[in-house]
Amino acid sequence: MLEDGAMLRQVPIIVQFCIVLAALPACSTAADRPGVPGCRTMECVGVGETQQVWDNVSITPVEVLEDSRCPIEAECVWEGRVRLKAQIDLDDAVSYLTLDSDEPLRISGGSLSFAEIAPDMSTAWAPIRQKDYRFGFRFAPDIMEDADAPTEQ
Repeated sequence: MLEDGAMLRQVPIIVQFCIVLAALPACSTAADRPGVPGCRTMECVGVGETQQVWDNVSITPVEVLEDSRCPIEAECVWEGRVRLKAQIDLDDAVSYLTLDSDEPLRISGGSLSFAEIAPDMSTAWAPIRQKDYRFGFRFAPDIMEDADAPTEQ
């Protein structure tokens, strides 16, 4: 009969290390994902945080409704999409709209779209929690509205 701990001493240290290492991905959160700390190219916001995207336009993510993006380990026929319920503040008006990653949202004076979504989707990590999502947004004003208007001579 073995004394307490004798069985553990018989297992080589490298095997013990591998067992501990194998359990780590199950304990990680989206924020801990290697290489995906958040947005890569811009400052992003999470659910409940507001980003000013233009002089009179700001957006606050409310809830991720869908995340069907293709995992980074896979080759997919369709890249998938993210659908986000968001609060849009335009001048003094507040609206709740759904923003899709595969189609810009037309709002007064321009188009609102995702510039970045983090973290990436992966089959190796736990599902992404609402609080771990990060978003960057882009607003493109309609600068060509007056381009068709005749110029005075």
